[in-house]
Parts: sequence; C-alpha cells; structure tokens
Amino acid sequence: MDSMTTASVQHLEWPFEESIIVTLDFECDYGTALAENTYQAVDHVDTLIEILERLDVPLTVFVQTELLTERPEVVEELRNCSVDVRFHPHSHTHRPRDETSIQQEITDSTREFESFFGHHPSGYRLPNGNIRESDYQYLADAGYDFDASLFPSWRPNHFNNTAAPTDPHYLPEHDLVEIPFTVYSSFLRIPTALSYCRLLGRPFTQLLTTRPPSVVIFNIHMHDLVNPASFAELSTFYKSIYSRNDDGFAMFESILEQFSQRDYTFRTVDDAYDDFVVE
Repeated sequence: MDSMTTASVQHLEWPFEESIIVTLDFECDYGTALAENTYQAVDHVDTLIEILERLDVPLTVFVQTELLTERPEVVEELRNCSVDVRFHPHSHTHRPRDETSIQQEITDSTREFESFFGHHPSGYRLPNGNIRESDYQYLADAGYDFDASLFPSWRPNHFNNTAAPTDPHYLPEHDLVEIPFTVYSSFLRIPTALSYCRLLGRPFTQLLTTRPPSVVIFNIHMHDLVNPASFAELSTFYKSIYSRNDDGFAMFESILEQFSQRDYTFRTVDDAYDDFVVE
C-alpha cells in the first residue's frame, strides 16, 4: 500500500470561504465493485438535473470517458442543463493498478474527452483516489493544470494518505495543482462525500451540515443517489454498504438545502483553480 508524502509542495489558500463544491464522478455502476461495467444508475440523471436546477447548484463532473461512447446521451443531458456544469476526464479500470499503464489511461481518456468536447481538458481524476507521486508527471506531460484525485485519508488495501496535505497544494516539480477531496478535518479524515453520509448515517451527516469545514468538496456518484438493478450483482459485503440509507436523492437534496440555509455559496472546482495564486 503506497502513501503520498508532503515533500516539495506549496500549500494554497482557498480563494473563498463558506463554500460548497459539488463534484460528480459520472461513471459505471459501483465503480470497480462489479466484475463488468454497467451503466444503469446514469439513467436517473434527469432527477439529478431537476434538483440542481431547482436549487441553482453548479456541478463539476469528472466523466469516465467510456461513457462518452457507451452512453453519450446522458452526458449531453448534463451538458445541456441550465446550471453551470464543468467537465473533466475521469479514467476507470477494473485491472489492478500494478497491471495498468496509468500513462496510457491518461492518454486515452484525454483523447476521448477532446474528441467529444472539442477542447483540451484542464483537470483530471484518477480512479479510486489512488494517485501516486509518479502519476503527476504523466499529467504534466499531458498538459493538465490540476488534478483532483487525492483522498487525504486511508482506504484498506488501496492507499494510506494520512500524511498527505488536506488542503490544495502546488507541485512545483510538475507545475501542477492538486485539489484533494476534502475531509472533515485534519484529525477526522472522513471524506465529505455522499457515500460516507449514507454509510455512517445521521451522526456524520449532522456533524457535516451543522459544523462544516469552511470549504467543502462534496462528492457524489449516481449509485450514491439510487441503487440500480445492477445492485443485485454486488457481493454481500458491498450490498451491506449500499443498502444503507437507500434514498440517496432525498439525502442529497436535504444536505444541499442545509448548506444553503447556512448561506454557503455553491461553486465549481474551476472557480477555485482559476483564483489560486501560485507564486
């Protein structure tokens, strides 16, 4: 299990306070928990759009580029909604990391993104938050400005990033900014994500919405919002996880409303990156 270090980074201040950034990993059902990719949860993107438009919430989307060929119509639905949606590529593989060419994943995802959207992307997200320091050079060589992959937390058999920075930081060696997933605090490194709200339930959700960090990146997947029919193909372990608090749309909407009541401003990852000052 590799871990990220804090060597040679320049810590960056968030350019705003009391803000929430909603990010969507728009990908196959249940990530790598299924043996083969299925795309059933994305059929409910219309419900997500209705919530975003009604509450006027912008969205940053890291789209698994396989969706651009497998289900381009759902990507277009998001692209055409009335709120601000920013797209960036997100690779995904079922192969073990040590059997995967990360450089090739980045190259392929970038090419597919450019073909679909007609421009070069500025940000990237690797699967499962499992980024290693060597990956940053691949991103720099591919012309990326920022990465948003790092979980500064711990996931058994995947990574131990408890020594990694919890705030955005500049990597001068690669001329790249890392905008990590936010965790509740440097001491309570639980990611501020809908999946953890579903898993941990009311105690964590109430803590997050009543005493939130100043800036929250709140991450979601479509399978956090709804359990598609592919739920039946999950292992017993994953079924036990995803069966908790199964009305994800209601939980998501409630959390957004509570942040709005606290006068938090809804922003995108691009808003933050555009305003970072790197000296």
